[in-house]
Amino acid sequence: MNNNVSQTLGSEDLELINKYARKTLTADDVYTFSVVLCDNDADRDFEYFTRDTLVKLSQMYVGVTGIYDHDAKTENQVARIYACKVEDFPEKTTKYGEMYSRLTAKAYIPVCEASKELIDMLDSGIKKEVSVGCCIDKCECSICGTDMRRGNCTHQKGSVYGGEVCLGVLKDPTDAYEWSFTAVPAQKNAGVIKSFYQAYDDSVSREEYTKLKKYTEELEKRADEGERYKSYLRLEVVKSGITAQIGIEAKLLESMVKGLNIDELLKLKKCFDKKTCELLPVRPQTYKAEISSIRQTNEGFSI
Repeated sequence: MNNNVSQTLGSEDLELINKYARKTLTADDVYTFSVVLCDNDADRDFEYFTRDTLVKLSQMYVGVTGIYDHDAKTENQVARIYACKVEDFPEKTTKYGEMYSRLTAKAYIPVCEASKELIDMLDSGIKKEVSVGCCIDKCECSICGTDMRRGNCTHQKGSVYGGEVCLGVLKDPTDAYEWSFTAVPAQKNAGVIKSFYQAYDDSVSREEYTKLKKYTEELEKRADEGERYKSYLRLEVVKSGITAQIGIEAKLLESMVKGLNIDELLKLKKCFDKKTCELLPVRPQTYKAEISSIRQTNEGFSI
């Protein structure tokens, strides 16, 4: 079977791979690929690994088997990690403002008739997304710092508090027992990767790619800021609606505003604020009521 990746496999890689083999394997015997297991950015479950957690996991994941859909059956074992490290990207930041880091592993598959379909799926980009299976001792609240599993934290992951999205901070890993090929992983950036020159067409120069990458990251940053502002605005609209006494319960109002865009939310808040002003007119400190009206108002309290 033709395996362009393994034909350029170095002696160091083969030495690491052969630690797990009963016979001495050559570059023609294995298919190798790189895979991002996880990173320190917020995932679909509103959780993220700290960089320190990634470093500890990098040691735990060496030698760990890759399976399908987190289904721990012998027949589902398809690959094995032989090297793992944390990669830092100082030019890129996470959604919460820290340097972006990711856990990248090298894995191998034996070249045989049984693995041909999987290798073809990897090469074609169909099998790409992966998800990790590990044990984490702590999940701290990003708002109050309390362990969300054991403490008395009342915050909900994904909810906005004072303009800040609540996230679960994953710390202190105790075990890394598998990684899986899955259709929809919790981490958006996890999956099989290529090198720079493999990933992009030869007509795109490295300089052009760097500019496009920077521009894309700036757009992603702006989009994220817009989503955070929209979440904050939804909360403010609900507060304004309650203050305006429109007769709709908070939960129902939250559901109603969920699908509105920023312009619609601003218009709705303006309407609620106007109604609030009508119910509770704001008077300046220099305002003086008519003495007669004051006397009439307070007449029942005269001594």
